[in-house]
Amino acid sequence: MVKEPRLTSAAAAAPGSFRPGRRDCLWVAGAAAVLLGTGLPRLRAQPEVARLRVVMGREESLCHLPLTVAQQLGYFRAEGLDVRLLEVAEPASAAAAVQAGEAELGSGAYLGLVQRQLQGQTLQTVVLEGRTPKVSLGVCTRLMGSWRGMADLRGKRIGVATSGSLSQTLAQVCLARAGLKQADVQWVSFGSMAEGVQALRWGGIDALSHLDPGMTQLEQKGEVRVVADPRTPKGAHEVFGGPMPGTCVYAQPAFVSRHPQTCQAFVYAVARSLRWLQTAQPQDIIKTVPEAQVMGDRALYLASFYKVRESYSPDGELGEEALQIAWKVAGAAVGETRHQDLQALLERSHTNEFVLRARARLKA
Repeated sequence: MVKEPRLTSAAAAAPGSFRPGRRDCLWVAGAAAVLLGTGLPRLRAQPEVARLRVVMGREESLCHLPLTVAQQLGYFRAEGLDVRLLEVAEPASAAAAVQAGEAELGSGAYLGLVQRQLQGQTLQTVVLEGRTPKVSLGVCTRLMGSWRGMADLRGKRIGVATSGSLSQTLAQVCLARAGLKQADVQWVSFGSMAEGVQALRWGGIDALSHLDPGMTQLEQKGEVRVVADPRTPKGAHEVFGGPMPGTCVYAQPAFVSRHPQTCQAFVYAVARSLRWLQTAQPQDIIKTVPEAQVMGDRALYLASFYKVRESYSPDGELGEEALQIAWKVAGAAVGETRHQDLQALLERSHTNEFVLRARARLKA
């Protein structure tokens, strides 16, 4: 079951109390009539569905920060949407909730969506939150202080978020480049960052591939040496050979086709959030992000944010090269490097139509 977090005062705030008089209403109605008779754009259509449930992983991971920002700053509300952000423990649970109709939208790694697509499950991305993954791979400085290269991981214990997660895929790609197979290491899954951090500190694992702010915390204390870092476009290119998309928002294709105005309103709100994140200052982040997500350490949260800031998409578009890289990596991960109808799968896996309209509106 998905867990519904309590709304903060900012998220639950009511609209302003301004009440126009009769003369004001008549003036607005007259002005609208004039505008509709000109060549200027018409008023936006109302969403077909106003209430949306968006299921996602743990909010403190920073992967879903664009959604938190859109919620806290009232961007969803401004588009006529009542959005509830629901938290689950594992990415697979989020996808399952969307497919079962327990939520209209999901937020998770595009790579995971592609892997499900190859296995016969159909979900469609409507906006890209992260242009690169927010995971990194590090080795324990205490246990692997004589690190020479990825081949040193043979026979070692590697901690990952969950089996089949993007963090495990990152480690697998790195192992393959060193000529190692999955069976050459021992995989240990940790649903939460805190569990992974503690395991590395206690010597339960030799390396950890996970999310921020956990990885940044270990880096700051010198407890981990990052050896693969795709959190920036440059780092993603070094690890994957090109751009690798990160977190995205997806839905069932039937929902997208039946509710285009709802999807458009949602994507526009997220696009505003992505643009805000490009220039947000430290005080803006602390003021906007709920205290529960900061986890009592504002300095660590800000350090983690600036570590992954480049990973946020500037506009939400999923580019062709990133698509190809993701499908290549996903195919290798599930043991299927070729597919008879790959182009059709690519087209079904995403749409940029809502993002392109949102971009045009933001520029207007």
